[in-house]
Amino acid sequence: MKLRHTEVGVPAGEHWLDGILAHHAEVPGLVILAERTGSTLKTARGAFVTNALDEAGFATLQIGLLSHEEERRAPDTWHQVSTLAARLGAVLEWVRHQPALKKLPMGIASRDAGAAAMIRIAGRAGTQLQALVSRSGRPDLAGMEPLRALNVPLLLVTGERDAEALAPNRQVYDVLACPKELTIVPGASHGFEELGTLDEASGHIVRWFKRWLTREDSSPA
Repeated sequence: MKLRHTEVGVPAGEHWLDGILAHHAEVPGLVILAERTGSTLKTARGAFVTNALDEAGFATLQIGLLSHEEERRAPDTWHQVSTLAARLGAVLEWVRHQPALKKLPMGIASRDAGAAAMIRIAGRAGTQLQALVSRSGRPDLAGMEPLRALNVPLLLVTGERDAEALAPNRQVYDVLACPKELTIVPGASHGFEELGTLDEASGHIVRWFKRWLTREDSSPA
């Protein structure tokens, strides 16, 4: 199954977010990969995970949550969880208006503060999300109440040598009441730059979305 790749622009308030949609009529589900900006969508690590999901047959929407202007003048926006959650809300609203996408089982994968933003947005009514993945993310930044209330299955993937995210991910795992899994990739640092570690992380991410987006009953347990 060959996916068709299309560059898209998603309105989010005063800003336009750049994205790349890969789609085919027979995909089992859609995975939104929330990255920093449109300029990071084709970088090696983001593209590697996306390609793994594409090869597994999923539709993917890579989306930069910051505009190019913000990346130049206000890069700290990437650390503002409330702003990123609003941007993800705009992305989900855009998906709901796409006839080919709106009925697909849907998940989100993100990193850094984007992982906290997706947890906040997953707790809102009507999001219809079936699975989440935090890749070297900081889900702890979502706050204790959204974490405890989360009922969407969440996979936490982090590196054994990730000094920034490993401890917070362990703490979050103990708080969650939703279907959950913590995967620690041996020898990996924050960016999974070590040989073979990104491949291993991608395998876990694909497996998680296959588990939750391709079931006959894909509603969370």
